[in-house]
Amino acid sequence: MEREEVMKKSKLLLALLVLCLMLPASLATAYQNPRPLSNEWPTYGSGDPYILKYKGVYYLYVSTKDSEIGIKAWSSTDLVNWTYAGLVATDPITKAAYAPEVIYWNGYFYMYTSPGGGGHYVLRSESPTGPFTIQTPNKGLTIDGHVFIDDDGQWYFYRAAHGQMVAHRMSDPYTFGPGFNTGATVNGGWTEGATVVKRNGKYYMTYTGNHVHSPAYRVDYAVSDNPLTGFVPVQNQNPVLISTEGPTIGLGHNGLVTGPDLDSMYMFYHDWKGYTPEGWPIRSINMDRVAWNGDKMIVLGPTTTSQPDPALPAFQDRFNRTAIGSSWTNVNGGTWGIYNQELMWQDTLGTTTAYKQITNAATASNYTAEFHAKQMARGTSASPRYGATFSYVDENNYGVAMLSSKNNRLETNIVIGGVSQGWVNAALPAGYDYSKWHNIRVEKSGNTFKIYVDNMLKVTRSANLGGGKVGYLTEDTHADFAYVAFSNQAGGSSDWDAYKPIPGKIEAVHYMSGGEGVGYHDLTPANLGGQYRSDAVDIRVNPEGGYNVGWNQTGEWLKYRVNVAAAGAYDVTFRMATTMNGVGIRLWDGATALTGVVSIPNTGGWDAWRSITVTNIPMTQGLRELRVEFVTGEADFASMEFHTHAAVPSLTDNFNDNNSDGWKRWEGNWSVSGGQYHSAGGTFAKTTFGNDNWANYTVEADIRMNEAGGDAGIIVRGTNPADGLERAQGNADFLQGYYAYIKTDGVYLGKQNYNWSNLAGFTTPLAINTWHKMKVVVNGTNIKVYVNDMTTPKLDYNDYSPTAFTHGKIGLRTAYKNTSFDNVILYP
Repeated sequence: MEREEVMKKSKLLLALLVLCLMLPASLATAYQNPRPLSNEWPTYGSGDPYILKYKGVYYLYVSTKDSEIGIKAWSSTDLVNWTYAGLVATDPITKAAYAPEVIYWNGYFYMYTSPGGGGHYVLRSESPTGPFTIQTPNKGLTIDGHVFIDDDGQWYFYRAAHGQMVAHRMSDPYTFGPGFNTGATVNGGWTEGATVVKRNGKYYMTYTGNHVHSPAYRVDYAVSDNPLTGFVPVQNQNPVLISTEGPTIGLGHNGLVTGPDLDSMYMFYHDWKGYTPEGWPIRSINMDRVAWNGDKMIVLGPTTTSQPDPALPAFQDRFNRTAIGSSWTNVNGGTWGIYNQELMWQDTLGTTTAYKQITNAATASNYTAEFHAKQMARGTSASPRYGATFSYVDENNYGVAMLSSKNNRLETNIVIGGVSQGWVNAALPAGYDYSKWHNIRVEKSGNTFKIYVDNMLKVTRSANLGGGKVGYLTEDTHADFAYVAFSNQAGGSSDWDAYKPIPGKIEAVHYMSGGEGVGYHDLTPANLGGQYRSDAVDIRVNPEGGYNVGWNQTGEWLKYRVNVAAAGAYDVTFRMATTMNGVGIRLWDGATALTGVVSIPNTGGWDAWRSITVTNIPMTQGLRELRVEFVTGEADFASMEFHTHAAVPSLTDNFNDNNSDGWKRWEGNWSVSGGQYHSAGGTFAKTTFGNDNWANYTVEADIRMNEAGGDAGIIVRGTNPADGLERAQGNADFLQGYYAYIKTDGVYLGKQNYNWSNLAGFTTPLAINTWHKMKVVVNGTNIKVYVNDMTTPKLDYNDYSPTAFTHGKIGLRTAYKNTSFDNVILYP
């Protein structure tokens, strides 16, 4: 029996191994949304996620269930595997603690939370896992507080309001100045959950609206040159994250965090699953990658299929051992050791010799490195200091970034060929406590070095110094050193090799790295546009936002990494511009042509962008490398977007069975009687039918306006519908799609993208209490609208905008008009 049991176990293990080998490559080290956590609040889950990174470890904080006291936290080193850290705050004030956020400064962790949404308290701890204790009375300021610290050390506090996000300048962690309207708003309604990051001198704010219990809870973003005011919502991209139907809905209240590779960025957010027995929201944590194309932020999601785990650094050391070991080399001596398997120290004082520990591992030419250090004691020399060395080749070629408590500043120097390139220093905020842990970050792209202290950009300098080793050093200082890491990525370059999810959108400039013959083939020796990337691919500024690949010639190609959710047929839409006739491109997966030669029309100008869709192409599941080949002619290339292919059926609904099976009602008062589908009017109302992935089709309907006011018509290419009336949101445009409609004075076409845009109109009298036949034909980005005359369209409109909708279901809509519909017909 014992031998038989062993044999059974061996067979089971073999079967599991075979199963793993059969799984798509994307599942090798992958996560999948939504992501349950251990020890979540029972029946409540986890919502309003906030991630703090401290000394190479991530800490996740979430809202507290309304009936409970205490704030829970989890820790992770990779953003995937989370360990429950327990209750980090237990004060009775923390009952129903909403959206706790934690920021580290000068040895302390400050937590901001609004229990029950009734105003903010500030808590403090000396550890990210608590205990956090109350430091202030109720400060008010609504809910969802967020703190951002600028490069000059100035603190800002952001919080929710109706119709705006409000910002306050802070004089210390507990004191808030007057509020400013930032300009960020989700369609003028309740706006909450701000997160602010600074990138290349601009401030980016993500924020959420309009109600946490709505499937239409969604994320927008805005950009400003000022942390207090002037935030402009990015209309061509908002909502940047939304899903009202499917596996996850009600997505929002996000946080942004740098990935383990020190370069990538991830968005954490929650989805909404319904209600607890008490009526509180049930939520789960989700994570998707953020990619950047210049000043354009793209969320690679929402995803609900397996995605590759966040990349780890090329090198990292947590000093979790008893000896420094052979992976480091000492330079110039000093007394070095390991303490408590968590840090490295050097304690020799009395000399200005630069004692160094240098890694054996070396960076590539471009890299990002992260260091952590604190001062234990300083000597009496003129310049005691401690910190990091980078691009270290030898004692004649290296850079240093050092903290000087004596001068309260960051001091940097670069040495090339034994010659100092000059010390460049930057003051640090008053009251800086050097006996506490501080973070130094070095980003190197080309010859430019950006040096940060505690996420504040303090020094930018140029030098002709390549990559090299990294390490720690002291001069007349006893210092401790903790987590150190580097990645061979900088400035968002990791986006180029990230596997982009399909379905999804891929920026043309995000072709793979590796150079000529690997990531691309280009016939010119240099980047003719001189933008974004430093290889031979020609890139220029795109007036629609970000950058695009230009000057693409016959025989050139670009390669992209993708993660295909499932095997099957897909549609792809290319965003192109050209002044030439006869341009053709082709899409490949390895040696397999996914398309024939796709004809790209003459768009009439290099900035006259058009969207060209190819349908029903076969794709293989998993991690793939797609190649876009320029077969003939020349064209500029901005992006390609993939949808799951869905064949459009031929169907008719005359409602003679007196039901509306298959139609989903969102707002208004709909009913079926007398073989007709009725909207009672009095408000806006919509009902939808079909598949989000339908592309080109014709839909017809008979429409009778039963009163003079308002409008009524047909929805085409509709996605993400939601009830705009629930929870007092009062938004008529909870949909992404087109609305062709009639009024008593004519025929009109508009576009809904959680806002409204008028597109076209045709004036003609149309009687009430009379049946009018409407037909809408969508093909590519062309929309034709026929009313009564089925031969000549009243409207013939081309949506050339970057937000053109190419796929979606059909629907019926009314706005303040009692209307009857009949004989809805759909065909490809």
